[in-house]
Amino acid sequence: MPDLLATTLTLPCGATIPNRLAKAAMTEGLATAQGVPTPELERLYGLWSDGGAGMLLSGNILVDADHLERPGNVVIDREPDAAMRTALAAWAAAGTRNGNHFWAQISHAGRQTQKNVNPHPKAPSAVKLGLPGGQFGEPVALTIDEIEDIVRRFGVAAAATREAGFTGVQVHAAHGYLVSQFLSPRTNQRTDQYGGELSNRARFLMDIVSTVRMVVGVEFPVAVKLNSADFQKGGFDFEDSLLVAQWLEQA
Repeated sequence: MPDLLATTLTLPCGATIPNRLAKAAMTEGLATAQGVPTPELERLYGLWSDGGAGMLLSGNILVDADHLERPGNVVIDREPDAAMRTALAAWAAAGTRNGNHFWAQISHAGRQTQKNVNPHPKAPSAVKLGLPGGQFGEPVALTIDEIEDIVRRFGVAAAATREAGFTGVQVHAAHGYLVSQFLSPRTNQRTDQYGGELSNRARFLMDIVSTVRMVVGVEFPVAVKLNSADFQKGGFDFEDSLLVAQWLEQA
């Protein structure tokens, strides 16, 4: 087994990962209040790079500053200015200094945005998160124009991270964040082209993947974080996940 873990892995896009070990995404909360990467993030990912894993995944990089997973998230919701480009490049350089891959996980929290960040977050439908404690506010259903703008923002974030020196990108479509909210019939009660049957509920994700692929090119790794199910009665289930995985493979 140790010999197998040490072997390289070549992906369909042609990128080669130096071994079979990966550091999974963990939220950091170490960006500035404006969502800019900090020296603390550089130090952390430099240490993880030195640890020898073939691939590191970042925590949530948000595509909308009004929909953070938590305060301290990195945010890329527009074309980065010079200071942001410099900070992203320094973070990417630290995270790849041992010759490993470092992939940017890009995300939008949707209704799973804390109320102290946004009391009325956008979501597929106005279905409030059913957790005790009042941590999350009353969501507002997205318009078609807003959905299309979020798709565009995923492309902006993907292009910015590639330019900065990240070696791949992962679209976060799990854990109850916005893309997974679209996938679940419990949270997506729309009656337009983004709701109803699974192919419509997956349209948002597929549009994001198409946009990201278009801006990063064919040789750059594009991944999706997908739940096997959301473990909610009447929600996104295992059979749904198999179909979506097949559609993603084709894409």
